[in-house]
Amino acid sequence: MRLDIPRDVSLDGHLVDGVLGYLTLCTGIAFAVLILVLAVTLLFHRARGGRRQAHHTHGDGLRARALTFTVGLTLFVAIDVTLAVRASHHLRERFWAYPDGDPNALRVEVTARQWAWTFRTAGPDGSFGTPDDVVTLGELHVPVGRPVYLKLRSRDVVHSFYLPSYRTKIDAIPGSTTRLWFQAQEPGRTEIGCAQHCGVSHYKMRGWVIAAPEDEYQAWLTRAETDSRLRYDPADTVAQQEGWAW
Repeated sequence: MRLDIPRDVSLDGHLVDGVLGYLTLCTGIAFAVLILVLAVTLLFHRARGGRRQAHHTHGDGLRARALTFTVGLTLFVAIDVTLAVRASHHLRERFWAYPDGDPNALRVEVTARQWAWTFRTAGPDGSFGTPDDVVTLGELHVPVGRPVYLKLRSRDVVHSFYLPSYRTKIDAIPGSTTRLWFQAQEPGRTEIGCAQHCGVSHYKMRGWVIAAPEDEYQAWLTRAETDSRLRYDPADTVAQQEGWAW
C-alpha cells in the first residue's frame, strides 16, 4: 500500500517539506548506524570457537561517559539544533510575515463552530459586517497568486484550522483572534480539516479551499456579492454579530 502526502500547492509549503525531509533523513541515518553497530557487536562478540566474549560494564567509566556524551551531543546538534534554527528562520521570514500592509491581500474572517467553518469576505465597501459581505459555509474561495490573510475566532470550543495542501495550521480559540496567511500557487480544490477534537461530530468539520485564476475569482466574487445583498437581513442579529472590524 502506498501512502502519499497531499500535493503542495502553496508558496511556502516546500519549506515545511524540507524540514520534515531533513528530519526523516537524519533519523534514518542514525537508526541505520545503530543497527550496524548492534549487528557488528553480535557478530564479533558471540560465544564461538574460543573467542573472547564481550566484557560487560555498567557504563560508569570515564571513557563510556565521554563516548555517550559525544554521541548524544552530535545527534542533538545535527538534528534538534539544526532543525530549530531552520524552522525559526522560516517562521520569522515567511510564516509570521503577515501581509498587514499589503493592499493586494485578500482578507477573510473565519468563524469556527461545532461543526462547520464560516468564511466572510468584505465586499466593495471594504468593511466587514455590512450588506455586501460575501459569506460562505465550508468553502473558501481564493485567487491564485495573491496572499490570503485569515483571522479566526471560535464560537464555542477550540478548533484547529488545518490546510494540509498548504502545509499550515492554526487554532481557533474562544475569546481570542488568531491569524494565518497563505498563498495558492495552483488552481484547484483542496481540503480543509479540523486538527483538534472538538466534539462528537468532529469528523464532519471539513471544508474546501477553491483556488481559481484572478479573472475566474473576480467573476465568482461579483455573483456572490449580488447574492449577499439579496440575502441580507438587518434583523438577523446572529449573522451580523460575526463581522468584526480589522
